[in-house]
Formats: sequence, structure tokens, C-alpha cells
Amino acid sequence: MTEPRYEVGACFRCDRDGIQVTPIGEITTGQGETPTPIEACRSCLERLVVMHDQSGPVRRYTAAL
Repeated sequence: MTEPRYEVGACFRCDRDGIQVTPIGEITTGQGETPTPIEACRSCLERLVVMHDQSGPVRRYTAAL
């Protein structure tokens, strides 16, 4: 795994602003709109990695159209 690239911004998880964050994903509507980037600080990124490692099998999300 490569080292995350950090820059100053807002963390989506803890609502802190002006701290070092790294992109971890994006939210899209699937309707051709511009994706919204999701960024997390080091502390929240570590918590997300631990939660992922401790979770069971991953299920695909589905939506009714």
C-alpha cells in the first residue's frame, strides 16, 4: 500500500477543519453529476482501516431504481 497524500482541508468524519487530510473516496449520484470527494484526517483514517480490518465479508450495496 502506498503512503496517503495529505493536504490541509476538512475531515468528513470528525468535522474538524484546516487539518491534514487525504482523499479516501468520493460520493456520486450516478446521474452524471460531479462527484463529491471524501477526505479524512490521519486519526479517522486509522479508525476506518481498523473498522475495515475487523469487519466481516463485504456486501455490495444495491439500490432500487
